[in-house]
Amino acid sequence: DGEWKAGLPEGRGVYRSPNGGGYNGEWKAGQKEGRGVMRYAEGDVYDGEWKAGLPEGRGVYRSPNGGGYNGEWKAGQKEGRGVMRYAEGDVYDGEWKA
Repeated sequence: DGEWKAGLPEGRGVYRSPNGGGYNGEWKAGQKEGRGVMRYAEGDVYDGEWKAGLPEGRGVYRSPNGGGYNGEWKAGQKEGRGVMRYAEGDVYDGEWKA
Protein backbone atom coordinates (compact mmCIF):
# COMPACT_ATOMS: atom_id res chain seq x y z
CA ASP A 1 0.00 0.00 0.00
CA GLY A 2 1.33 3.43 -0.80
CA GLU A 3 2.68 5.77 -3.41
CA TRP A 4 4.66 4.74 -6.51
CA LYS A 5 6.94 6.49 -8.99
CA ALA A 6 8.46 4.86 -12.07
CA GLY A 7 7.33 1.44 -10.81
CA LEU A 8 9.03 1.79 -7.39
CA PRO A 9 7.74 2.67 -3.92
CA GLU A 10 8.09 6.43 -3.36
CA GLY A 11 6.82 8.56 -0.48
CA ARG A 12 4.76 7.01 2.32
CA GLY A 13 3.87 3.32 2.13
CA VAL A 14 3.45 -0.07 3.78
CA TYR A 15 5.16 -3.33 2.81
CA ARG A 16 3.88 -6.61 4.25
CA SER A 17 6.07 -9.70 3.96
CA PRO A 18 4.51 -13.16 3.59
CA ASN A 19 6.60 -14.31 6.60
CA GLY A 20 4.83 -11.87 8.94
CA GLY A 21 7.31 -9.00 8.89
CA GLY A 22 6.88 -5.65 7.24
CA TYR A 23 7.79 -1.99 6.92
CA ASN A 24 5.63 1.09 7.43
CA GLY A 25 7.28 4.36 6.53
CA GLU A 26 8.91 6.50 3.89
CA TRP A 27 10.44 5.29 0.63
CA LYS A 28 12.68 6.82 -2.02
CA ALA A 29 13.39 5.11 -5.35
CA GLY A 30 12.24 1.75 -3.96
CA GLN A 31 14.37 1.86 -0.79
CA LYS A 32 13.55 2.68 2.82
CA GLU A 33 14.46 6.35 3.24
CA GLY A 34 13.38 8.75 5.98
CA ARG A 35 11.32 7.70 9.00
CA GLY A 36 9.88 4.21 9.36
CA VAL A 37 9.20 1.11 11.43
CA MET A 38 10.45 -2.33 10.37
CA ARG A 39 8.95 -5.39 12.05
CA TYR A 40 10.87 -8.61 11.48
CA ALA A 41 9.18 -12.04 11.39
CA GLU A 42 11.16 -13.14 14.48
CA GLY A 43 9.63 -10.30 16.52
CA ASP A 44 12.46 -7.74 16.38
CA VAL A 45 11.47 -4.13 15.67
CA TYR A 46 13.49 -1.16 14.40
CA ASP A 47 11.81 2.24 14.72
CA GLY A 48 13.82 5.15 13.39
CA GLU A 49 15.53 6.81 10.47
CA TRP A 50 16.58 5.10 7.25
CA LYS A 51 18.91 5.94 4.37
CA ALA A 52 19.41 3.88 1.20
CA GLY A 53 17.50 0.94 2.73
CA LEU A 54 19.54 0.78 5.97
CA PRO A 55 19.13 2.22 9.47
CA GLU A 56 20.93 5.58 9.60
CA GLY A 57 20.51 8.43 12.10
CA ARG A 58 18.52 8.01 15.33
CA GLY A 59 16.69 4.77 15.96
CA VAL A 60 15.49 2.22 18.49
CA TYR A 61 15.93 -1.52 17.99
CA ARG A 62 13.97 -3.90 20.25
CA SER A 63 14.42 -7.65 20.49
CA PRO A 64 11.66 -10.00 21.69
CA ASN A 65 14.06 -11.30 24.38
CA GLY A 66 13.97 -7.92 26.14
CA GLY A 67 17.23 -6.54 24.80
CA GLY A 68 17.58 -3.51 22.62
CA TYR A 69 19.54 -0.49 21.44
CA ASN A 70 18.56 3.18 21.45
CA GLY A 71 20.98 5.47 19.67
CA GLU A 72 22.73 6.45 16.49
CA TRP A 73 23.18 4.29 13.39
CA LYS A 74 25.28 4.57 10.23
CA ALA A 75 24.86 2.30 7.20
CA GLY A 76 22.96 -0.28 9.27
CA GLN A 77 25.54 -0.42 12.09
CA LYS A 78 25.57 1.06 15.59
CA GLU A 79 27.75 4.15 15.31
CA GLY A 80 27.92 7.13 17.66
CA ARG A 81 26.16 7.61 20.98
CA GLY A 82 23.83 4.86 22.17
CA VAL A 83 22.53 2.68 24.98
CA MET A 84 22.46 -1.11 24.62
CA ARG A 85 20.32 -3.10 27.03
CA TYR A 86 21.07 -6.82 27.05
CA ALA A 87 18.41 -9.43 27.84
CA GLU A 88 20.42 -10.53 30.91
CA GLY A 89 20.11 -7.04 32.39
CA ASP A 90 23.54 -5.58 31.54
CA VAL A 91 23.63 -2.05 30.08
CA TYR A 92 26.27 -0.30 27.99
CA ASP A 93 25.85 3.46 27.66
CA GLY A 94 28.48 5.13 25.49
CA GLU A 95 30.05 5.49 22.08
CA TRP A 96 29.84 2.86 19.33
CA LYS A 97 32.12 2.42 16.33
CA ALA A 98 31.23 0.08 13.45
